[in-house]
Amino acid sequence: MKGVYGFKVCPFCGGSVEYAGIKSGYIFPAAHTGQMYLCNRCGYQGSFILEIDDAEAVKETLAECRHLVKAGELKTPSFRFPGNWIWFWRGYLALLVVMSILGPMMQIYGMFQ
Repeated sequence: MKGVYGFKVCPFCGGSVEYAGIKSGYIFPAAHTGQMYLCNRCGYQGSFILEIDDAEAVKETLAECRHLVKAGELKTPSFRFPGNWIWFWRGYLALLVVMSILGPMMQIYGMFQ
């Protein structure tokens, strides 16, 4: 996609990227930390993209990215939660299920006293 400053290209696969919004800071929610882009081809999410002025340079970049991916030197980062947090979320989900079952039962039991 040709923007004001050139073609916006994914740095991992060479595909086109679209503007996905502004990411807010976690410590200071009112502070914007950067623009986020989303790749249509590989699913890359991030603020780092390539802006290339010439269409021929875009084709060369795409060919180079494909060559690096086939050689195994370039891997697209995929979003996933850190492995050590999975137990936290499983425990949180189990607690929610238990509370959603026990909560109404405790209210019903309290009505008959």
